[in-house]
Amino acid sequence: MNSLSTLFRTGDNENKTSMARISISQAARDFKVSRNSIYKKINSGQLTKDSDGLVDTSDMLRLFSSSTTKQQSSTASDNVQVQILGHREQLLQQEVDKLKMQVQALEQQLQYVQANEAWLKQQLDQKLIEHKNNEKKGLLGRIFG
Repeated sequence: MNSLSTLFRTGDNENKTSMARISISQAARDFKVSRNSIYKKINSGQLTKDSDGLVDTSDMLRLFSSSTTKQQSSTASDNVQVQILGHREQLLQQEVDKLKMQVQALEQQLQYVQANEAWLKQQLDQKLIEHKNNEKKGLLGRIFG
């Protein structure tokens, strides 16, 4: 996994809309608070971290938006949005690459089928010509060849 995906993950298994998750270090930088402040909120139960040690950005906004200015909050939100868009772009690029490979495989199969069809037509034409040649011969010609 690249560093972007380790800093940012979404809760895909949740029934709610996917929430952006960031590392504690990233959260401290984005919200301009100390890591100790974040850990204090975690220990007091006001903030939770998942099994990967990531915290939800909406919880960070709820808890630390009063201690930051609106500009800092918007900067943090912008950073999260950039990470989300980057992650989505990466997923879409992987999907595009996968689809391109499928198209190539289908094109190869089509070429094989077309070549096989041409060969079968050639064989059919050859048998038809042989059959017409046998019809033109009389009874004695067919017997004595």
